[in-house]
Amino acid sequence: MKINGLGNPYGLKNLPVQKEPATKGNFMELLKQEVASVDAAQKVAAENLRAFAAGENPDLMALTLSLTKADLSFRFLLQVRNKVLQAYEEVMRMQL
Repeated sequence: MKINGLGNPYGLKNLPVQKEPATKGNFMELLKQEVASVDAAQKVAAENLRAFAAGENPDLMALTLSLTKADLSFRFLLQVRNKVLQAYEEVMRMQL
């Protein structure tokens, strides 16, 4: 007996499909990409803030969102760094 799926029961269109990362196991490359992403978010936030202060772009919502995104991405990167340092210190404390 074959059971067919329900398809799209809620009428949602273009549901996001999770894709696996192209590169697996290369932590250094992933870290470099994330640092570049955080740097880009910081630059966008700084540019939006400069434009707002100069009166060029009065969109307060876009400014707030870019500043929040930059702040959260930086905090996340900082926590990742702290966890990596904790793991390194734990490995250094191991006795051989």
